[in-house]
Amino acid sequence: MGDTLEKSSEDAEFSLDNECSTKKMGELVEVSSGEKIKFDDTGLSLVLQNGLENLRLENSLTDVILCVDSREFSCHRVVLAAASNYFRAMFCNDLREKYEEKIILKGVDAETMNILLDYTYTSKMLITKQNVQKVLEAASLFQFLRMVDACASFLTEALQPDNCVGILRLADAHSLHSLKQQVQNYIIQNFTQVLSYEEFLELPADVLCSTLKSDDLYVTEEAQVFETVMNWVRYKESERFPLLPSVLENVRLPLLDPWYFVETVEADQLIRQCPDVFPLLQEARMYHLSGNEIITERTKPRMHEFQSEVFMIIGGCTKDEKFVAEVTCLDPLRRSRLEVAKLPITEQETENENKKWVEFACITLKNEVYISGGKETQHDVWKYNASINKWIQIEYLNIGRWRHKMAVLGGKVYVIGGFDGMQRINSMEAYDPFHNCWSEAAPLMVNVSSFAAASYRKKLYVIGGGPNGKLATDKTQCYDPAANTWSLRAPMPVEAKCINAASFRDHIYVVGGAMKALYSYSPQRRYVVPRDSVHPREGQLWDLSLQQQAVHHWRPR
Repeated sequence: MGDTLEKSSEDAEFSLDNECSTKKMGELVEVSSGEKIKFDDTGLSLVLQNGLENLRLENSLTDVILCVDSREFSCHRVVLAAASNYFRAMFCNDLREKYEEKIILKGVDAETMNILLDYTYTSKMLITKQNVQKVLEAASLFQFLRMVDACASFLTEALQPDNCVGILRLADAHSLHSLKQQVQNYIIQNFTQVLSYEEFLELPADVLCSTLKSDDLYVTEEAQVFETVMNWVRYKESERFPLLPSVLENVRLPLLDPWYFVETVEADQLIRQCPDVFPLLQEARMYHLSGNEIITERTKPRMHEFQSEVFMIIGGCTKDEKFVAEVTCLDPLRRSRLEVAKLPITEQETENENKKWVEFACITLKNEVYISGGKETQHDVWKYNASINKWIQIEYLNIGRWRHKMAVLGGKVYVIGGFDGMQRINSMEAYDPFHNCWSEAAPLMVNVSSFAAASYRKKLYVIGGGPNGKLATDKTQCYDPAANTWSLRAPMPVEAKCINAASFRDHIYVVGGAMKALYSYSPQRRYVVPRDSVHPREGQLWDLSLQQQAVHHWRPR
């Protein structure tokens, strides 16, 4: 089939019958009955386009002349208006240009305008590294939207460490949001390579901040990010110094090596001259002292750093009650699993020297895991060092115990309560990592084991537990390290033991044991209970957060 439809009685294959319907396959013809023919000439648009291009070349029927620099381009208003929203607005509204024979165009050179007109009349153009920026700018100015998309695609494929910042500025200037996002992703993934080019220092503040904020920023250590910020500020110091606090807050200062933080960050003259960054420095200092007590966006490791936040599964027992010595790390972001050093004293030369870690406690401080106590390891305390993948024994507990809990508060590790084989104990010991020693702290008000414990805003909370083997308590005990005293707070709505707690934002969450619900507690709404009082009179709040997929609330009367 060609561009015309021919009907012939000699063509036996082409017969029209009222009783049947046939199709002649091709670009142009679809026969649905003997009385109707649907004619769809897909080639006519090309014929029209070629015809219009020939008319332009012959200067026939043209009705407007575009003047660019010293050149004149004869065109058809209708073609320009159909291809460009800019010219549509110019020629379809009652503007002066609608009636003028010659129109002077600014913001484009003659060579680039010729490319735009060739594209308009032929739908073809050649994009090169040499002309892409000018073509994109002109296409954006005159609203040739499909040409803009083509240039953006070309630039995406051409991204390199030495040109990505320039492409980013181009995308930003012309509101090419998709291209801008792709360039930012490229910079994030190739950050260390892009840094080696001075053009990086030309990044605008908002783009730099969004780049440095990304969890996916490809750096091997956070010191690179800090040095990038300081180099960027010093590049135009008088202009950028006021921006230092807002840019520096995207650096994860708590993750810097403590020595580097003291010798480089705090000693930097620009840092010392900017009081507005002091809260960021204080946060980093507190993290270096207290470890995971401080939780912000800046304490979260980046995806590509050597560090990674993981879950650690330590010990436990199997269905057939065999105790497990393995320690497993689960990385939820990378979806990876890693077996690390087994629990200590579980692989001795002789079997009878091995010990089972039963009903022990564990906690993390400054990226180290501490374990203590246990039925067979009552006085033992060990810490796991990830850099050497080993368990290191530290000073023994003064009082051996199991069914106890550990917590971190003020840079110290606390071992609380538990069972010594004879009775529930109220003893609490505090460990000083710097001096490797344990010291006695104020005892619990109520002797308990198998309770929940969590630190929250410079206080330590002990919730529930068992005062003996059969009973459980609902009491909430609160420790203030500044005064070295305990007080009672709002009791749980239920008595519970064999439970666990975790603090998150403004609440402490308690779960486990025989409870079928998750309870949340808000220590901020507190009313301190007199030491001779059993229950608080008012003010504190416990919530029944989740039970059987429904949310309920409990408030004391």
